[in-house]
Formats: sequence, structure tokens, C-alpha cells
Amino acid sequence: MKKTFFKIRESKVFQYTVLLIIIFNAFTIGLNTYELGEISRILIKYLDYLITIFFVIEITIRFIGEPKKSNFLKNGWNIFDTIIVLVSLIPIPNNSSFLLFRLLRVFRVLRVISIIPELKLIIESLIGSLKRVFYVSLLLFIILYIYATIGSIVFSDNIPSRWSDVGVSMITLFQVLTLSSWEQVMLPLQDVHWWAWIYFFSFIIVCAITMLNLLIAILVDVVVNQNDKKEDVANMKLRNNVEKLNEQFSEEINLDKLKRDQ
Repeated sequence: MKKTFFKIRESKVFQYTVLLIIIFNAFTIGLNTYELGEISRILIKYLDYLITIFFVIEITIRFIGEPKKSNFLKNGWNIFDTIIVLVSLIPIPNNSSFLLFRLLRVFRVLRVISIIPELKLIIESLIGSLKRVFYVSLLLFIILYIYATIGSIVFSDNIPSRWSDVGVSMITLFQVLTLSSWEQVMLPLQDVHWWAWIYFFSFIIVCAITMLNLLIAILVDVVVNQNDKKEDVANMKLRNNVEKLNEQFSEEINLDKLKRDQ
């Protein structure tokens, strides 16, 4: 039974079926946000029940098919999938007091990440880069705070709605950081202070270009390192398998020699 479930779990047909069901589930969740007729809503409701049952069967197959059961719970993606499925089993009335549980069901769509290895690699890279990203983000915040303080001191009398205090100034500069209509923030000040362009240009160069590109570089570096590690692990496993085969082959040759000598 364990071998049968292991073969089912590892088969491409099973994995692609799970992926298609997750995508179909995402479609039904989105469809449920529209104004539908009573029959359509009932149909989607029963489809949701069937999808939940399928996910329970899928998790059960994966658990039983695991050669060593303790390894199943050591895998973070297995725990993630199990929690999502267990939350789906909670009966949730259609009212606002159970809104949080209803929203948690939407996260079933995230299970597509645990199915596609490339998406898993991206998420694992993001988690692995959290420490370095935190320090770069902290530096970005410090620079943003300095510029916001300067902007509040210098520009608060000209446009108080955007520069009245440090908090409002940081919101304004965050808009500039995203390069979303930032010229509309600069041009009114440019009419009053001719040097305002220096303030905004330097901020964009330091924060929007340099710091954000540094964050991207960190993420790329982590992804490349993780790929190298996985290749090293795969090569090591291959080397160990080759060595085992060589040992078995050598033992067989020695046994043949002994039989001949006898």
C-alpha cells in the first residue's frame, strides 16, 4: 500500500492533476465574487466541497506514500499544505463574523507554489535573503527619514498638504520612490525653489535606483547560490550512487574469482 501511494504521489499525472485542481479552485473563488444566480452559487458551493475532499485525499496519499512519516512533517511545504487543507475543512457560515476563515480559504490558491518547483525556489530564496534584505531596507528607511525631515523643514510652508510633518513627507517621498507621477510633486516646488530638482534627483538616484537595484541584486545572488547548492547536492548523490555501484560490482567480481578458485 505504501509503495502504491508512493508511486501515485511521484507520478506526473497526479502532480499535474493537483495543479489543475488548484487552478480550477482559483477560478471558482474568483467567480464567486461576481453577482451570480442562485443555481450558479449552489453549483460553486458543491464544487468547493468536492475540491476540499480532493485536497484531503491528496494530502492523505502524500502522507501514506512518505517512506518515513517523520520526514513529512519536517518539510515546511507539507506543513503549509496541511494547514491550508485543515482550514478548508472548518464549516464557515456566510456572515461577517467568520470573515477571517472565509479569507483563509482564498489562500488555497497559494498551494500552486508547493507544486511548481520554480516557484518554491523563488519563495525559498526570498526567505533565505530576509536577513540581508532587512539591513538594506533599514538603510533605505534611514535615508528616506533624512530626506523626509529635510523636506518637512524646507517645504512645509509651501505645500503643507504634502510636507506638513515627517510622516506626511515620508508618504510623499514614497510616491516619488515608486516613480509614480513624481514630477507632479517636484514641479510646484520648482517654481518656488529653483534648486528643488537637486533634492528630488538625488533622492531618486540614491533610493529609487541604487538601493532598489541593490535589493534585486541580493535576491538574484541568493537564487544563484541556491541553484549551485542544489546542483552540488545532486552531484554528490550521483557520486555516491556511482560509488555504491562500483562497490557492488567489485564484490561481484571478487565472488566470481572465489568461486573459480574453489
